[in-house]
Amino acid sequence: MRRRTLLAMLALSPIAGCGAPGDDTSTNGSTPSVTTTTPAEQPTAAVTSTPQDTPTPTVTPAPDDPVLFVVDNDTDSEQTVTLTITRDETTVLDETATLAAGESVEYDPMIGTTGEYTITVQVAGGSSRTIERTLGRYAVSSGSNHFVDITADEIRIYWEE
Repeated sequence: MRRRTLLAMLALSPIAGCGAPGDDTSTNGSTPSVTTTTPAEQPTAAVTSTPQDTPTPTVTPAPDDPVLFVVDNDTDSEQTVTLTITRDETTVLDETATLAAGESVEYDPMIGTTGEYTITVQVAGGSSRTIERTLGRYAVSSGSNHFVDITADEIRIYWEE
């Protein structure tokens, strides 16, 4: 029995002297002194803006999970669709495909650089849509899927990371 008592006391000894908030365990009635120290000032780096012509670092994309673009023809008729992706006025992808009703096509533009991309979708003889999309380090290194749905009423562009 003494062994169990000893082990229980050893287990509780690190918390000995701890009381509930607001408990005053002093017996002499004096108020304990409180010393407050202010940490030394840490130098901070100045925030500087990056010029537009500074190259963005290349991120190594996962070879088995690239940034993909899937164009899907959700109409009842054949559609000719052009997908153009640019970054800083440089064309990353410019592909045209004729898709039967319900057909889709997948593109891997080999994106390995973070930054602002312009995605333009043009349906021959029909509507077009252009959006700006920022691809960050996570989207590039982990891969992200971008979907272009062509419907009779609209062009939807959305993505998942």
